[in-house]
Amino acid sequence: MSTSQDKSWKAKEQAEEATYVHQKEQAQLAALRAELDAKAEETKGTETASKAADARDRDFEGGFGGQEDLEDRYATTSGEH
Repeated sequence: MSTSQDKSWKAKEQAEEATYVHQKEQAQLAALRAELDAKAEETKGTETASKAADARDRDFEGGFGGQEDLEDRYATTSGEH
C-alpha cells in the first residue's frame, strides 16, 4: 500500500497542513491588528480638531449655501417640505 492510500498518514499530513495554515492566518491577523492600531493612534489626535471644524461647518442642514434651512423654516404645517 502506498503512503497516499494510507489513511493514518493522510490524516496526519492534513492535520499538519491545517495547523500550518492556521498559524499563518493568525500571524497575518496579528499584523493587520497592529497596523490598524497604529493608524488609530495616529488619527486620534487629529480627529478632535477636525470634529470641531466639522461642527462649525455643519451648523446648517446642508445643501448648496444653506438653502435647506430656508426651505425648512418656511415649511407648511402639514409636514410638506
